[in-house]
Amino acid sequence: MIAPPAESAGLVNTFYIIETEGGRIEESIPAYSAQLILMVRGTVHFTFADGPTVQSSTVTINGPQMRSAACVLEGPVLQVGASLTHMSWQALANLPADLVHDQLIPAETVLTAEQIASLEAAVAACRDGQIAPEDLCAHLTAVIAAGPFTPRPDHAAVVDAILRWLGSGFDPAISDLYASVSVSPRQLQRICRRFFGVAPAQVLKRFRALRAAMLLAQPGLSQELRAQVMATYFDQAHLIRDIRRYTGRTPTQFRTDSLVNEILDPAAHGDAGALLNKPGQQTQPLSRL
Repeated sequence: MIAPPAESAGLVNTFYIIETEGGRIEESIPAYSAQLILMVRGTVHFTFADGPTVQSSTVTINGPQMRSAACVLEGPVLQVGASLTHMSWQALANLPADLVHDQLIPAETVLTAEQIASLEAAVAACRDGQIAPEDLCAHLTAVIAAGPFTPRPDHAAVVDAILRWLGSGFDPAISDLYASVSVSPRQLQRICRRFFGVAPAQVLKRFRALRAAMLLAQPGLSQELRAQVMATYFDQAHLIRDIRRYTGRTPTQFRTDSLVNEILDPAAHGDAGALLNKPGQQTQPLSRL
């Protein structure tokens, strides 16, 4: 994982590099925000929930995910990606999350021909050893920062309120969210679906499952924090069901080595991981890709 620099603040949750040796690796991709991905080597096949299997391109856009997706990495793979914030996705693509979720979106639908050519040239330079994989992050930032759309101020205010609400606790009351915004309940629901893909109650459910999965994948987090998160579930059956839905794995599967274990680092997932990544919450360093 590569923390976004100051110029990427508000645009990118994290950058990441995935590199594998030759061969085939079957994994799952948790329900994350939209991703802008550069494939330097290898290919990835994605199978989304209730969707077909599709293949990555040199410049790949993975729309916001409401559920986990299965993937197969055909190595050797070298992939550099950026996890976009909810606001930057709308500024770049202006595509509602509730309409374009769980699918690869053709790059030409979102980016200009010049932007695609620039990214492809940067990938070729990396493939030839002229630049390092980390250098591709600057090229991704330039494209994301050039997003041609400006979300409405009232929409931005609601998104900020939703993020504050999600960060206020592990199981915040939905009434607190409604009380914190100046728009009607119907408007709140509509804006939430556009930026997060689903209504507020379902957004909280997804974030809660991702936080629980992060705890299971990062055993260095404190037992006290673990107890707080697990207490938000009615019983183990609900915990297992939600974690499987949003990460593609069961709680026991986090005990084995997995790419998913590595990428479920709280520092990498913005709003979902913020509560787990506060100073003093860790008892040992979190793993990195």
